[in-house]
Amino acid sequence: MKILGICGSPRRGGNSDVLLEWFLSSGFSSAEILTPSQLRIQFCRGCRYCEATGKCVIQDDMAAVVEKLLAADRVVVSTPVFFYGLPAPFKALVDRTQVLWARRYLFKEDMKPKKGFLLAVGATRGERLFEGVVLTIRYFFDAFRCSYEGGLFFRGFDAPASVRECQTCQEEAKASGRFFLRGEDV
Repeated sequence: MKILGICGSPRRGGNSDVLLEWFLSSGFSSAEILTPSQLRIQFCRGCRYCEATGKCVIQDDMAAVVEKLLAADRVVVSTPVFFYGLPAPFKALVDRTQVLWARRYLFKEDMKPKKGFLLAVGATRGERLFEGVVLTIRYFFDAFRCSYEGGLFFRGFDAPASVRECQTCQEEAKASGRFFLRGEDV
């Protein structure tokens, strides 16, 4: 099984990295990790070239990302929440999957089904803190035929890697990883 992890944070070693590490530690050691902030991914221009051709006009690292998304069996996204949304480098990657949406829905490309899971962490305790992130990730997954299987959401963690102090968070992340990646009961 091909596991693809996406670290949405532009800051290495932070809370979302820790959550992804815990989640994947209970599954497969061979998971590939993408970090959008370390890739050369331009923002979507909205030119609609992909809707006419099934290809993106921009030549950057996104072409390799598209292939990894299509090849994966499981996709795990871990991200901090910035202003109730995704960090800019990760949002650029999400927007650029418009090419996959075009290939799936306009060109009727038969894509391999896969499953996706979301880990999200935010500093505030706002009631609607994760709504924007969940909605964005659901549509991101849908673009490449990845079903949204659920998520874990953690509030009140602001300092870098402060989630490490939460034993319950670690247990939940590992249990969810076992269930999602290997199908074990939690």
